[in-house]
Amino acid sequence: MVNISSEAAVLYEGIFTAYEFVPYTDETTGIVTSVKSEYLTDIPCRISYSTVDINKKSRFPGYKNQTAKLFCSPSVEVKPGSEIVVTQNRFTEKYISSGAAAVYTGHSEVVLNIKNVG
Repeated sequence: MVNISSEAAVLYEGIFTAYEFVPYTDETTGIVTSVKSEYLTDIPCRISYSTVDINKKSRFPGYKNQTAKLFCSPSVEVKPGSEIVVTQNRFTEKYISSGAAAVYTGHSEVVLNIKNVG
């Protein structure tokens, strides 16, 4: 039997780290806030871009409207709503997850939107 996951893994050119936002209650004030917590680190992946559109939908310089698809092992659980930091081809970019992963026999796919600052 052929191990599809290991064959797909040779295509992974990058790595990603995933963060989730968990509730945190300040013991002194009782105020509940969200704290960013890393739950996956340096996971092999590949990014494919489906939309690269700079400055067409914003009046702010440097605004990007970019959609990307993250490919990784089907054994990796990427939680919906996660912040994903991907390094591929010497570039690092922050993305926000737009939904649940589509899990297939040989890989998982997660659609991501670029995280704009400002």
